Amino acid sequence: MKRILCMTFLVVLGVFATWVSNAAQEPRFPIRALEVAQNLHVLSSNPSQQGMRTGGNTGVFVTTNGIVLVDTKIKGYGPDILAEVQQISNKPITTIINTHTHWDHSGSNPEFSDTINFVAHDNTLKHMSGNNCSDGTGFQGGSITNCESFKGANEKYLPNTTFATQHTLFSGNDQIDLYYFGRGHTDGDIFVVYKEARTVQTGDMFARKGLPYIDSARSNGSATEFGETLRKAVASISDIDHVITGHADDPHTWTDLVNYSGFYNDLATKAKAANSRNQSVDDFVSTYRAPSQYSDFAVDEGRLRTVVELIYNGQ
Repeated sequence: MKRILCMTFLVVLGVFATWVSNAAQEPRFPIRALEVAQNLHVLSSNPSQQGMRTGGNTGVFVTTNGIVLVDTKIKGYGPDILAEVQQISNKPITTIINTHTHWDHSGSNPEFSDTINFVAHDNTLKHMSGNNCSDGTGFQGGSITNCESFKGANEKYLPNTTFATQHTLFSGNDQIDLYYFGRGHTDGDIFVVYKEARTVQTGDMFARKGLPYIDSARSNGSATEFGETLRKAVASISDIDHVITGHADDPHTWTDLVNYSGFYNDLATKAKAANSRNQSVDDFVSTYRAPSQYSDFAVDEGRLRTVVELIYNGQ
């Protein structure tokens, strides 16, 4: 009997060891590299997989003197990003631009050289260098604002270059224009325009074809101002063909961004009107339908409720 029990234990132990070994060897979500325009690529995720996967999209722009990255995905993806960049060009990475502070867009900043010029909006620097990092969200063992990644010796990875409303990097075919139009997803979201490539990278001001996540609690985002910020972007940015969104797997078009502004502003206008006539959030959510011209934009009920509640509360 003892021998049988011993053999059974060894079999179970062997199965467990095999499972642990296989789990340890399980590959992480792979990066998917796509060419958007000459000298411009996007590192996105595999569309057949679900969830956050690699994090936000990363722009890879090849300039005369080096590589510019826009956003660095989730913590741990620095080596993966570098490996993809080396497939595109052997030039060094000289600049990293963050569209905003969040963990899935700035997670791998400290995994690159500290000689890189890190660029972001003034308010993004404020969040990254903040002291209240225990926001309880628990993303990758940290906070959504990712400020714990920039403490102590890692302060050297905080943005070196910041701006308030507009900033230009480089010139000629290498020119990148950075714009801030106001609060939205956070209070530091910027639009990155690759001038020669006729492309804009929006971060999570246009994450995908659906309702946005508004981080009003931790990054001072605003559902009430999100629509106006989009309107300003559409009115101010010109000569764009391609749009790199925050999370969609494939590049979008300028028309998609224009329609996204229309889609969100239609909702915001109707929600504000419903609030003024004392219609409850429940009634509004149960009866709201996106206009037919925006039928390709997803309306998740949970996200709809959250956005509408913020609008009703003036946030």
